Amino acid sequence: MVYEGFSDYAVLKILDTAMGKAQWTMPADVYVALYNGDPFGAGTELADPTDTDYARELMADTDWGAAAWSSPTGTITSATDTDFGTAGAAWGTVDYMAIFDALTGGNMICAGPLEVSRNIQLNDPVKFPAGELKVRLTQATVV
Repeated sequence: MVYEGFSDYAVLKILDTAMGKAQWTMPADVYVALYNGDPFGAGTELADPTDTDYARELMADTDWGAAAWSSPTGTITSATDTDFGTAGAAWGTVDYMAIFDALTGGNMICAGPLEVSRNIQLNDPVKFPAGELKVRLTQATVV
């Protein structure tokens, strides 16, 4: 089964904020993480020992375009390139991304599959051009 969307953490924060129960202190910046497999399932974030040169990529608020609405979905798209640099070792298959509120650890906000999986090998540049990373939120039924 493939999971995608907002994490349990984010859903509860959104609901509490929307109903006035608590204010979600939004992160000033977010970090894009790359995964081999579904982060909501058995997927694992790429390892980050120094020999692989992998680290989550900082995305400031200015690195995202304005959210756009096309019923029933809102979408926000990367406005700048998301550049992870050059792989210092083979990273393997990358097929998911996740957004976190911290460079390491922290809370996952959302995750989803990449439109095209990539097999990252030694010395491969790892860059997602502006417009390639998208986060979507679809209206849900209130029950």
